[in-house]
Amino acid sequence: MSDIADIQKTLALAQSRGGRGRRPAGNLRPAWRVTVKGRDVSARLAPRLVSLSITDNRENEADEVEIVVSDHDGALELPETGDELTVAIGWKANGVDHVTGTYGQAGAADFPLGLVDKGSYTIQAVEYSGTPDVITIRARAADLLDSLRNLKDRSWHKTTVGAVVRAIASQNKLTAIVAAEIAKRTLDHADQADESDASFLRRLARQFDCLCNVKNGRLLFSQARAARTPSGTALPPVRIVRSDGDSHRYARSDRDAYSGVKAFYNSAKGGTRSSVVAGISGRAKTLKHTFANKADALAAARAEWLRIQRGIFSFDITLAYGRADLMPQRPVVVSGYKRQIDETAWIITDVRHSLSSSGYSSTITLETLQAEGIEGEEDSAAVE
Repeated sequence: MSDIADIQKTLALAQSRGGRGRRPAGNLRPAWRVTVKGRDVSARLAPRLVSLSITDNRENEADEVEIVVSDHDGALELPETGDELTVAIGWKANGVDHVTGTYGQAGAADFPLGLVDKGSYTIQAVEYSGTPDVITIRARAADLLDSLRNLKDRSWHKTTVGAVVRAIASQNKLTAIVAAEIAKRTLDHADQADESDASFLRRLARQFDCLCNVKNGRLLFSQARAARTPSGTALPPVRIVRSDGDSHRYARSDRDAYSGVKAFYNSAKGGTRSSVVAGISGRAKTLKHTFANKADALAAARAEWLRIQRGIFSFDITLAYGRADLMPQRPVVVSGYKRQIDETAWIITDVRHSLSSSGYSSTITLETLQAEGIEGEEDSAAVE
């Protein structure tokens, strides 16, 4: 989406397609597949499965999987921490092999049929408890761990965000995927003083209102407000009507009613501090960090102002029938709620898939979808 007009155009188009829910036909049932160290263990775990949950986070926190299985007969071996685990989840039509991973129409428009690969994870914790005896396996996707946590002292000069991210990715044997509009942003100076690569990258991401994460061996760096994958592929909007959900929660929080964000930077000419403001200076939030130059200060102020505005409205929906195709950054259009909610363009920030004997549901967290761009005004008053 390039601007508000594009967002509203997409919103109007999706809202014009009617208000029917898209629940799957009655001949479907939840399907899943789990592999450990490359071996498919789904058939063995199926009669023992108590619950399976997948949490897909947008940033900072690694994606997580929790699997709880019954060990009522003591026949299961405890898996080793450090083993690789993969998970896929979705819906199966009766009489169709659920491991094919194919898609079709599940008896209702736009509802996916088949397995959706949810990635690979590393087993971090194994818990054995009873009675009754159950084994709980907790695994996390590759996060900014291991070598990215080593503390380093270095500085970056006269470069770009893309060059920095690609250099750090290469040093940590990762493939960098950087959004094109972010890769070309200039970085005049940045210090990484006794700081890990993980901490530095997250700080850099915050300065430019970006998402930073590691998934499947790739270091992802993309705009937080872009309804696209990190590689630039546009994500199609998904339409959700109230009848799709079991529950919902909408909230508005004005976040202290800030009018903008102020950031200070060192003025090379006068040897004093100057400031810039994104938004309006009347009741602006002040960032604690002093930046090296005006451009970096304004970028940080704009990024924080965008985060504040996105956080004013929040919306959580639990879908009665889980949608494995939902992912962070996918735009959402809703209908059947209050007018203000239906008229808002939303984007997914987090998804939690839950499968148990009671069925398969998905809980999504939404925030407002913004246009990509905001202007800042300069506060000309120098501060000693």
